[in-house]
Amino acid sequence: MTLDEKHQETHVKSIVIAAAAATTLLASLPATAKLNSCDGPIVFGTTLSETGPFSTLADRWRKMTEVFAEEINKSGGIAVKACNKKLPLQFVIYDDQSVPATAVQLYEKMATVDKVDFFVGPDWSSIGGPVPPIADKYQIPMVMANVATPALYDRGLKYAWGTPFPVVPNWSARYFDMLTKVSPKPQSIYFITHDNPVMKGITATWSKKAEAQGLKVLGNETFSPELKDFTALIAKVRAAKADVIYISSYDNASVPLVQQMRQLKVRAMDVHHTMLTGALARQVGADIEGMTGELSWYPGVKGAYSELVETVMQRSNVTMFDYIWTLSRLTSYLAMVQGIEKAGVVDREKVREALFKATIKSPAGDVSFDERGFPNTGAFTVQMQSGKVNVVWPPEIATGKLAWPSPSWQQ
Repeated sequence: MTLDEKHQETHVKSIVIAAAAATTLLASLPATAKLNSCDGPIVFGTTLSETGPFSTLADRWRKMTEVFAEEINKSGGIAVKACNKKLPLQFVIYDDQSVPATAVQLYEKMATVDKVDFFVGPDWSSIGGPVPPIADKYQIPMVMANVATPALYDRGLKYAWGTPFPVVPNWSARYFDMLTKVSPKPQSIYFITHDNPVMKGITATWSKKAEAQGLKVLGNETFSPELKDFTALIAKVRAAKADVIYISSYDNASVPLVQQMRQLKVRAMDVHHTMLTGALARQVGADIEGMTGELSWYPGVKGAYSELVETVMQRSNVTMFDYIWTLSRLTSYLAMVQGIEKAGVVDREKVREALFKATIKSPAGDVSFDERGFPNTGAFTVQMQSGKVNVVWPPEIATGKLAWPSPSWQQ
């Protein structure tokens, strides 16, 4: 996502979340890492974009991170085999202000001043570019969260992994599987693509997949994020009469598109949106009804740590529909916790080795990493039904039954 990264007034806050059975909040005290020790807490260092242009995506994640530590520590902490006990989890958190240079300074500080044991985060590819080399510089394992650009994992880094949900190669895998199994089976598809590198990458991947499984691609229209009048584009879509309309776009950029598709009475078996979010729903209202899309996970889908994640989100007032990148952030924490438990010791090299070999458990299923640290994460297919989100594919974990063809796009 291309955002204007404005420099905010320097206001970096450090909060250290100490964790005992009843979590104690320690403010302004630096954490002291105790590697290869069975004394004291295990310290994770991270930054969040609490201010700046990315803050709307992450403004509740500090509380969420605090609650995650509390919940882990209610069960005693992180199991360390070499210690024959569990050790409490502690976080050092800073605001990176959505600025890459600020994030770099803060991760340097956490390595040299706070002396954290391990890194989790950061988010966003613009920050995930300059920050991971710091992990290699200080040989501190880092599990990044929402850093999805594959090229950022092609730099030979030995201490960085990522848990973005979903990755482009798997983005719509379940949706296209669904299209092979529904009845009536669609025969054609039309792509509408936001002029953005990520969204164009999604279209490039899934238009090839569509052709490979026998769908006729009737068109691919690209639109500028500044476009407000979609009349000409929609005329082409209507003339094509495709069975499926696939919108590859960030939510805000596509608001007038969705609204005008309704106004101009576009008809299809399904209208699919890669970013079906609360922000889109609030802006287009009932126009979103019947649309399908992707979410990395949704409460009600049971999997490993799903109870923990649901509890953390509820206590933090974070919803998946409004904060769609939340699972990536929480899975970065879960991955590091499991890496330590698999290593059996608070040792950076042993944890690094464990992460390279690990299959990480998450509410959305198992996560494994390739030799670059890039994950195999995917997404579930959801549908807006009577104003609510339901997971509809795969059917074995669905929270609602797929309405096909989508009734609201047939009228």
